[in-house]
Amino acid sequence: MDNFRIPDLYTPVPAALNPHLRVATAATEVWLDEFGLMPTEEARRHVHRTRVDRLTAWLCPNASPETLTLITQWNAWLFQLDDQFDDDLVRGYQPEQWQEAFGPLFAVFDGTVVGGRLARALADLWRRTTAVRSSAWQRRFIPHLLWYFDSYRAEMIYREEGRIPGLHQYLAHRRASFAFDAVLDLVEIATDVDLPDRLHANPAFADMREAVIYANACVNDLYSLPKELAHEYAFNAVTVISHHHRCGLQEAVERVAVMQAGYVQRIMDLERVLPGRLACSGVTEDVIDGALRCIRDFHVLTAGNVEWSKETGRYAQVEAEPTYLTDLFTL
Repeated sequence: MDNFRIPDLYTPVPAALNPHLRVATAATEVWLDEFGLMPTEEARRHVHRTRVDRLTAWLCPNASPETLTLITQWNAWLFQLDDQFDDDLVRGYQPEQWQEAFGPLFAVFDGTVVGGRLARALADLWRRTTAVRSSAWQRRFIPHLLWYFDSYRAEMIYREEGRIPGLHQYLAHRRASFAFDAVLDLVEIATDVDLPDRLHANPAFADMREAVIYANACVNDLYSLPKELAHEYAFNAVTVISHHHRCGLQEAVERVAVMQAGYVQRIMDLERVLPGRLACSGVTEDVIDGALRCIRDFHVLTAGNVEWSKETGRYAQVEAEPTYLTDLFTL
């Protein structure tokens, strides 16, 4: 494996850790056990070294204990689902298994729980989330999550064909596979806002969310690179740039760091003009205030993602043949 060094990433706003971390950690451990999502000691060790509890505490530093717990459990569920495909060298290469795996998850949003640990856990999360979110929020969140589900099918096809997408094609795919549209929806709960559809439809606010998503996707691609190189997993901006631009790994890493800085600068530029643009669009002052509160949290969560990426063992401890995997789609 080539050696590389990640440059210092651009995070002009410092990170902050939620003081209710311990509460969320304990509650999430109990919840994961309740739904059988850590069925072996190897699986438990993998969850512990991932530290999804700390990730959520970095992403949502101002959330209440109850909200932090709910979002931590959502993130834990997303990580468990991700491992079922990214780390499984059989399932991750078989597109025909996609419908079998995801059918029960899609059914949850139709009010049907047909079985399987991941499906039952998702139904619990959805029941508790709908109790605190508006119908408009729910209508936005479901397509974001289903888009993430569908990204696995597209990736399986790429893997089966042995193709590496170009950068623009990769970035379009990465937005879906990163699941950060859904995560930013959850961050609204942490910020204690329920933003209306007209704000999400505003081009300036949509551009802001896109910049936040890609800034954090770049962070993830940089720090997950050692694990993905070990697994010969090509869906990483560094790998894509290195392959198509015929450059060394270090140069590709530096290019992705420049991309990350550009997205963060885009967030800051949009923050300056957003209030005026929203006001000109007829958005009311209370909605503009909610949007600005979200943007302040967007800054902090990006810096928090960098801090978590440095401390997690998820990418530092790589197993060529993961021993922590158990089929979580079954009962």
